[in-house]
Amino acid sequence: MNPEIFQTLTPTLSFSHRPNVQEGVLGALQALENLTLDTKTPHQQDGLTFTTKFEPVASLNGLILTVSVKSEKGAELSGPIELRYATDLKDMKMISNGFQSWSQAREFDSKSRIQKIQSTIAWYTQFHLQGDYSFFEHSGEKGFIHSSSYTHFRDVKNNVTFLGSLAEESGYTYFKSDFNSNALTIYKDATGKVLHPNQEIDIIKVLILHGKDQEREFWETYSSYFKDERTISGNENPKRHVNGWTSWYYHYDHVTEEIVHKNLDAIIHYKYPIDIFQIDDGYQLAIGDWLEVNNKFPGGMKDLASKIKSHGIKAGLWLAPYAIGFNSRIVKDHPDWILKEEHDSSKMVVAGPNWGGFYALDLYNEGARAYIRHVFDVVLNKWGFDMVKLDFLFAAAMIPQRGKTRGEIMTDAMEFLREVVGPNKIILGCGVPLGPSWRKVDYCRIGSDVAPWWEDTKLRLLHVRERVSTVNSLHSTLNRWGMSDSMFGNDPDVMILRSKSNKLKPDEKYTLCILNNILGALVFISDDVSEYTEEEHMLYAATFPKVQAKVHTVIEIRDEVYFVQFKATNAQGQEHLYTTYSNLSGDKQTIYLPEATKETHLLFATDNDLHTNQLDKKKCLFYLPSAPVHLKSRESKTFVHIPAPGSGDVHFLGSTGHIVPGTELT
Repeated sequence: MNPEIFQTLTPTLSFSHRPNVQEGVLGALQALENLTLDTKTPHQQDGLTFTTKFEPVASLNGLILTVSVKSEKGAELSGPIELRYATDLKDMKMISNGFQSWSQAREFDSKSRIQKIQSTIAWYTQFHLQGDYSFFEHSGEKGFIHSSSYTHFRDVKNNVTFLGSLAEESGYTYFKSDFNSNALTIYKDATGKVLHPNQEIDIIKVLILHGKDQEREFWETYSSYFKDERTISGNENPKRHVNGWTSWYYHYDHVTEEIVHKNLDAIIHYKYPIDIFQIDDGYQLAIGDWLEVNNKFPGGMKDLASKIKSHGIKAGLWLAPYAIGFNSRIVKDHPDWILKEEHDSSKMVVAGPNWGGFYALDLYNEGARAYIRHVFDVVLNKWGFDMVKLDFLFAAAMIPQRGKTRGEIMTDAMEFLREVVGPNKIILGCGVPLGPSWRKVDYCRIGSDVAPWWEDTKLRLLHVRERVSTVNSLHSTLNRWGMSDSMFGNDPDVMILRSKSNKLKPDEKYTLCILNNILGALVFISDDVSEYTEEEHMLYAATFPKVQAKVHTVIEIRDEVYFVQFKATNAQGQEHLYTTYSNLSGDKQTIYLPEATKETHLLFATDNDLHTNQLDKKKCLFYLPSAPVHLKSRESKTFVHIPAPGSGDVHFLGSTGHIVPGTELT
């Protein structure tokens, strides 16, 4: 799918709007479908003018497609704008990027389908509020695949066509493929957008790139179109790759001041050189009442932050700034701060079922904005926290309002957070549509919550793409790798290495450990390391120092079996090539190692068994290129590529001191 074809194809255009009949008065709804759009000259239709233009992309095979819309007398867009292209999708795989951090990202083909949560289940659980199920159609039909903000198409030879939106600030962009009829649609969630008389906006703007084995370059290029507002700026900044501890995935909202002290003391006692120590949900009196600390933290948050920082560790704190709990003081004292339904100003907008239910804060209410500013001033400047994890951010843009689309509101919400947090404090975003977050947050969750179990079969069968599940999270980690460093530091969620309160098996724990460290920039644990067994200490110690992998390729070579190739450099400046194979399936798999090249004369293998005190001395550690390797269910192996020896050359062959052998050398 060469980008140039978009200059020759004639798409069809569908949209609906209500034109201004006089100032402040809208006319009847007009819905127009499948109009032929002339991309060479402006197209006028019912008071709207659509103009298409193409711009070349320097140094890569690509272009930027822009479609602007102008209203002569003003109008309100009442639904999506869709551009449908006829194109060849045969034998292609398409990545489906889910709506927000927790929504699954994975490659699909013509036999795949994306199903919605059934209406009765959605009504009962309210899980649909976490995604885009209520405003974007999930047909559930075979061969109908969609992706949010960006996508790519991959053929069997790894030729990739990348499409990324450059206009999420005008509304969420989706890419819809109908593999059955070979059609690609660029879909803009434009509902609620008010165009003033003679106003013109770029309603669709898409970067289109094509090449072979160039995904890293595609993401570097894509990121260059976004302003870098990160505290940790630049795409190859070693300061971005860090280890840390968070309270959530062991103690959840039962965390106490005593638990925090105990875990911090254990980290210090065992001399684990973590960078961030973060207190999660459970310290506040209610969701939204962020400055009212409950009685589980009698010493207050300032003293805790000071103690953490006294050890040279950054102190982090969790908040959900756009979520307001049903039982919060904010709801009682400031109901005007809560977002209201468009056609019923007495009805508050519910944003989710968590904590017994929560409402959405009205981003544009001046009192609410002043309150959020005050909260961050206290948390960052008076309490002294260095980092904030900001969660459930999708709540800011539940509905269109004030003439703005959901995507426009979400963009405003992220810009407001970057402003009030300031340029010197670190933001970890979570539960947020990714496009509006790019290069605004320092780190971002890019998968669902992991769990002390592998999969939640019930929620999988109910089609909840945001479900808490280790394997669900790993699929997103493996498919969103290109964002890391270029857009923000990927947070793949925690490793769970402990034995206590954990149903993950040894190979499952190791797979979570190795993939999170290779593909993530921020890697947390929640374990109490004082409870670790000797082998658990060995594995956790083998993750230091944090590897800074330069990932080149990630491919799902067969269903739930992944190939990951990357390079990493140690403190001596030595760079090595690595390949990781990960079997997420429930069956044994046989894979074949990369072929012999100048860089690949021999391969050294490392896996979970190499980081235990019960190493099988008969186990094969060295492999020839192209050799078959057997992977157990949910097992991962990482291979160091060893080049052919030359006269007088000294080559690193392997080690057991790190999960990525060689990166521990100083």
